[in-house]
Amino acid sequence: MPAWFIGAPLILLQACAYLAVDRPTVIHRTDSPYGHIFVTEDDRGVRSLYFDEGTSRQGAVIPGRFTNLVIPYTRVATVGLVVAPHPERVLFVGLGVGAMPMYTQALFPNAQIDVVEIDSVVVDVAQAFFGFAPDERMRVHVADGRAFIEGAERASYDLIVLDAYSDEGIPYHLTTREFLTSVRSLLTPSGVVVSNLWESSTLYDSMVATFADVFDELILLRVERRVERILVAPAERRSLERATLIDATIRLTERVDFGFDLARLIERGYQQPMLSGVPVLRDGETNQ
Repeated sequence: MPAWFIGAPLILLQACAYLAVDRPTVIHRTDSPYGHIFVTEDDRGVRSLYFDEGTSRQGAVIPGRFTNLVIPYTRVATVGLVVAPHPERVLFVGLGVGAMPMYTQALFPNAQIDVVEIDSVVVDVAQAFFGFAPDERMRVHVADGRAFIEGAERASYDLIVLDAYSDEGIPYHLTTREFLTSVRSLLTPSGVVVSNLWESSTLYDSMVATFADVFDELILLRVERRVERILVAPAERRSLERATLIDATIRLTERVDFGFDLARLIERGYQQPMLSGVPVLRDGETNQ
């Protein structure tokens, strides 16, 4: 009997075992004014949030383990805590499952965190299925992100995280020069904005150009094996060189346990933006 035939049953069993792992089960479906929402759970206990039967996860956690960031871009986005290593007030625009706000609270329990989410059903699902737990130090505001920012106190946040974009939908009014000018006005002088961008979007180049038009300094960090980029822009010009960020990350990890090698992610993903003369996005225009 050929050797390959003898080994075939073992190979088949291994293949079946592989296919059986991480096949998610839908554990909840619901509708909101903004679309269909469903929650899945895989064999590892990872719960994920999807919108409108899309293929892009809007968030994922292992409930109760908020110091374990599951989705790669969320780990890279913690670079904002390196640029603003003593955050007193933090703003997240877009909740998802609450992974990044809960992670930030776990690392910086004295920080005051505001989360703005336009969809109240997303807030309910995050609490019911993902363990998101707002309290007196983490407040949730059900509102449009732009309206909240335009009504907030100037120079009041050390870190703003824009996480309202996805590969399946980008709210245009959250991309324009006018919006980003309002975002910058909310930052303290030492503050920084971090944004999750999708290189696959037709708006990507113009979004980067618009940030560059509003902010004096910015960099990009590539998310490995993903089309996402994390953009970092401080309120005031400062050194965002690769070596400077890595040194600052190493110093911060002496007192904060990120749970992963952020310095390595910065080293491997660091990019300077390539600005190619694309148009800046503005209110009232039809760049969509």
